[in-house]
Amino acid sequence: MDVQGAVRKAIELQGGLRLKGGERVIIKPNICNAKNPYGMVNTDLGVIAAVVELVKERTDDVTVVESDNVSGSADRRAEESGLLRKLGELGVAFFNLSRDEFEAHEVRGVKLHIPKTVLEADCFINVPKMKTEGHVLVTLSMKNLFGVLQQGRKNRLHRCLVEVLPYLAKVVRSDLIVVDGVVAMEGNGPLIGTPRDLGVVVSGSSPLPVDVVCTRMMGFDPTEVGYLFRACEMGLGDLDVDGIRVVGEDWRRFSAEFDRPLTLRASIKSFKTIRRVYF
Repeated sequence: MDVQGAVRKAIELQGGLRLKGGERVIIKPNICNAKNPYGMVNTDLGVIAAVVELVKERTDDVTVVESDNVSGSADRRAEESGLLRKLGELGVAFFNLSRDEFEAHEVRGVKLHIPKTVLEADCFINVPKMKTEGHVLVTLSMKNLFGVLQQGRKNRLHRCLVEVLPYLAKVVRSDLIVVDGVVAMEGNGPLIGTPRDLGVVVSGSSPLPVDVVCTRMMGFDPTEVGYLFRACEMGLGDLDVDGIRVVGEDWRRFSAEFDRPLTLRASIKSFKTIRRVYF
């Protein structure tokens, strides 16, 4: 698959970068783990590189970001995953959002520390991986925003994801979304699922429509994803894929029936991945 070509085409089809030149651009991939077995856990480095190279045609002020999580510091994950080496080749900086100044927000009694680097960016580009996820069924652009929060112990917020994720989608402006479905993950995501080769890149500028199309592509009904349903209630978009304008190739061509997380089938298939992720 021509990853660079697919990324460029996807971005062009949805209107391009819309950068005039010189803007401060922040790129947030999903680098949730140091290890990336079968290329299904983290955002593909080729996808990240393609986005960076396209942005650098307009501005040199580009930074790729992540934050600490229960898997370890963002710096360690970036180094061991190979992201830092790739960014060095591209001449782009990496920044750990857990070291940033933040704005304190509160959602249903839950405190969120949202980094100012993200809130004050001239352009924020969200580059998630297409995966299933044990707590919320799917992790796409809206769930990737969870990774900007400064708190390292984000697992404490899992009980509130249905409210937190739509709030982040509303507060953090995604100027561009590029979903990596080159090798997706099904089953026991977000770490120990199994690879699903889709060979697709999906781009858009609004989290809910992008996530609805991708959810359908994975074989799930968006109405059963709690945070997508809540986002719809908040006025962030529609859950009906037929009401979403999709350009380029027909998304149905890439649709598949992904294994659901936390099922017996998914658990049995994940045995070989556990060793690669944790040992």
